[in-house]
Amino acid sequence: MMTAPNQPPATDLTMAAVAIVPGPNESLTFVLSTCGEYAGHWLLPGGHIDEGETPEQAARREAYEEAGVVAGELAPSGIYDIRGHSTEGPYAYRLHVYRALEPCVVPEDFVLDPMEVSEISQVPPGEILPHPTDMLILNDAGLSAYEPDLIQRLLTAEGVTMTRQDALIVD
Repeated sequence: MMTAPNQPPATDLTMAAVAIVPGPNESLTFVLSTCGEYAGHWLLPGGHIDEGETPEQAARREAYEEAGVVAGELAPSGIYDIRGHSTEGPYAYRLHVYRALEPCVVPEDFVLDPMEVSEISQVPPGEILPHPTDMLILNDAGLSAYEPDLIQRLLTAEGVTMTRQDALIVD
């Protein structure tokens, strides 16, 4: 497992960040991942924090790289520790979540990287079934109402544990 250079000492957690990016008409931005532990799932744009980046910078960069959206001001929305197993073995992330305060539209001429993303969609969260980690993130942010029992069943089926590490609540 790769370890981010800005990872806290004495932990096996890889640092990562995602962006909740609103789109037009109360939609949110989702990408269909083609790589990593959650390949084949709809996700919020995100990924590893690069050396020298803050979590906020990484969330902004990933939103642009994966979906072509240029997020304006971002607000912290939560921090989660996520652990699971993939075909490549166990993984563990500390995921920093940020929320764009203004809507962004995916540019019509944006060319996605098929090695990372196969589709981009801006839809209301109730019209898509993202990975259960993102379902919980969106519920905690007050942006969706996925059934908690469904989220837990899906997390269990995927072999994923997820723990919120902060007490920040976003209205």
